[in-house]
Amino acid sequence: MKKLFLISLFLLAPLMVLAAPSSSAAQQPKLDIKLFGGASGTTFVSMLETGRERDTFAGWQLGFGPRIMRRQAFIEVLFSFNRWAFAFSDPDIGGFSGRVNSFELPFNMGYIPYKNSYFKLFIYGGYVNHFNTKIIADVEVPGLPTRTFKLRPKELDFAIYQAIARFGVNFDLAMFNVDFNYSITLNSATSTSYRTGYHQLQINLAYLF
Repeated sequence: MKKLFLISLFLLAPLMVLAAPSSSAAQQPKLDIKLFGGASGTTFVSMLETGRERDTFAGWQLGFGPRIMRRQAFIEVLFSFNRWAFAFSDPDIGGFSGRVNSFELPFNMGYIPYKNSYFKLFIYGGYVNHFNTKIIADVEVPGLPTRTFKLRPKELDFAIYQAIARFGVNFDLAMFNVDFNYSITLNSATSTSYRTGYHQLQINLAYLF
């Protein structure tokens, strides 16, 4: 419980500092709400005994959350629903494809190197809490109808929780925001005996309220 409290305090401290009142009106924090959607490409890297095996899959994400700016610093907490598709073939069971549903809660902090009334540039890094919730799998066996299964992550050896580091750059153009970011897993993406990490690239378009 003590460790959980310290982690929560560490994550909330920057938000409290940015939101603290200032003696100057020009230094008051500014709050925006981001509503965003985008596409992603995820490359899984499995460390097998025979060497590294790579598979890349496409996905998409939708989300929203607050962003607080003060002077040249900002912090944002953006909840998102994520889905990515996978597919592979096995000589014994045939084709296998599916969709993985997950949600993320990232804490991003960064620097604003340039801003004016119509354009702002943001550079940031963050820690992402990633939770896999459901896997919808389609099994295609030659000569038989395709069967669909709804599975829990552990039934296919997926990790339920993943810790992810994220680095990105984005910019505001009037009431729109365009974001490019790169993520890398800090723990294994599977619960197997071998380690599997992933690298992900995202592009998101957001509307600012």
